[in-house]
Amino acid sequence: MEENFRIGIIGGAGKMGKLFQNFFQKRGYEVLISDKGIGLSLEELLEKGKVILLSLPLEVFPQVVKEMAPLVSDSHWIIDICSLKYEPAKVMKTLLKRGELLATHPLFGPFEKDLTGKTIAYYPLRGKHLSRWFLSLLEKEGLKAVKISPKKHDKIMALVQVLNHFLQILIAKTIRDSGFSLQEIFSLSTPSFLKQLEILRRLAKQDENLYAYIQLNNPFGAKYRSIFCKNCNSLNKAFKGEKASSLFIENFRLAKEIAQELEKLFSVEEN
Repeated sequence: MEENFRIGIIGGAGKMGKLFQNFFQKRGYEVLISDKGIGLSLEELLEKGKVILLSLPLEVFPQVVKEMAPLVSDSHWIIDICSLKYEPAKVMKTLLKRGELLATHPLFGPFEKDLTGKTIAYYPLRGKHLSRWFLSLLEKEGLKAVKISPKKHDKIMALVQVLNHFLQILIAKTIRDSGFSLQEIFSLSTPSFLKQLEILRRLAKQDENLYAYIQLNNPFGAKYRSIFCKNCNSLNKAFKGEKASSLFIENFRLAKEIAQELEKLFSVEEN
């Protein structure tokens, strides 16, 4: 390890920036910050930092990378933590001609108190020393790392994020349009519906601008929203017909098959 091995976080004043500042400091690294009106300038950060973590809103990511590009040397290690991966990876590979590059996506938010067992998706874009160091760090902290290409990552996130957030918004809107008070619904909720409400509750701390960007800018999101809405309309229509009971049972059995597969996956994780 180099004697002056410092970590610089561009966007370090944000919630995820602060999370990773604490993460690195816990491991004994000196962390430098650059943000609007706070900390060092880009020039100072790139001059003093070895590892540069990009904790930036997706809409400003290309411009900031363009500004820092002339300052990046062969010795720099650059990591991004964007929620989408294909476009940010392309921006880094196109604009940053020097240094090692690593694309990552922490699959957790900034309010997690314990990162043990949490997952980070990653894909090395250039070089191997940065990814080895970062993966070793994750392992020591009990995090799981999943290697996946940026394009496939975004395709899966169209289900995991886009469809999930879309569903939560629809549940919230249906609750509001039902005419019942939230207290009435909450007081009579089953354990499984309480879990749905618990997921919905997490939105209270989330950034609507980030969620809007993910929802509207993942190029694969529209496909799964369309499939979801098509299934909703066709099943709703079918359940009004003569074969409603048999169709419900058929689709419930399909859901049970997926549930049984999930039981196996969860049991592996628990063991």
